[in-house]
Amino acid sequence: MRGKARWLRWLAISATLLMFLTMLAGSLVTKTGSALGCGNDWPLCNGKWVPAYTLESLLEYTHRLITGLAGCVVVCFSLAAWRSYRGDAEVRALAIIGLFFTGLESLLGASAVLWPQSSPVLALHFGFSLLAFSGVLLLALLVLRGKSEERQIQQPVSLRFRYLVWGVTSFAYGVIYLGAYVRHTDSSLGCPDWPLCRGQLIPDLGGQAGIPFLHRLAAAVLLVLLLAVFRHAYRAYREVRRDIYRVSLLSVVLMILQVLSGGLVVWFRLHLYATLLHSAILACLFGALSYLCLRTLKEPKSAPWKREGREFAQRVAPLTKM
Repeated sequence: MRGKARWLRWLAISATLLMFLTMLAGSLVTKTGSALGCGNDWPLCNGKWVPAYTLESLLEYTHRLITGLAGCVVVCFSLAAWRSYRGDAEVRALAIIGLFFTGLESLLGASAVLWPQSSPVLALHFGFSLLAFSGVLLLALLVLRGKSEERQIQQPVSLRFRYLVWGVTSFAYGVIYLGAYVRHTDSSLGCPDWPLCRGQLIPDLGGQAGIPFLHRLAAAVLLVLLLAVFRHAYRAYREVRRDIYRVSLLSVVLMILQVLSGGLVVWFRLHLYATLLHSAILACLFGALSYLCLRTLKEPKSAPWKREGREFAQRVAPLTKM
């Protein structure tokens, strides 16, 4: 059993890393304009299994290989986790989420090659890949950490705080989608300086400046919201819910790094390394927020209302048999 658990852990790590690489490979393909490096053929590349030795075709074909390998590993990991944690509704839900969005991401990627698509639809591709990565990440954390963090749960979070976290995470997804839309419309340098836009705090929103400025404004609002989440977590849950406190702090740190990496993208004029760093931090940020959402659903196993419910059921059970 111990060997089986070790094998499942390695599968969890492999699936998570491959999904992370898939996201970076997709960003690389978009940044280098290699999305049609294999023409309009799929799964072949310009009608061949082995592509021609051009940079665009090699990048696109490598992306496809990584995506295919990641999909196979995710399927194996999800099924293995489902079988190893039979009866665990949380594992089943996360496995379904990971499988669904991984499959949807692959279908969107294939359709983007076969049929020309608009920028809003192409931006959805990155959004779904982010959801697929988060689903696999959460399932991997559950397998790697087990139930060790359950002992830290001394009380449930308030319904108000839970709604706040889920609302902020939904808003973050919208900000991310807007950023992907900026990239697919080639308007990243519509504001050629940072943190100002064309030397102004609020520029003329005509031309290509409107979309990136709106993205920056939304990112600033998201940072304020995350600070509000952390402030509440620090005051209410620093001692009784260390898991909530730590992840909320991590989210703020990652958001600050994300904002700074966005500045680097502008300062270095869309340099490849700056763009990939921006995408990598973004994936970690949304993964942390997704994990925070999951933790807000957790309750202590020894909660008084649960004990009372079990005791009441035990008292009523003999009466129902009469």
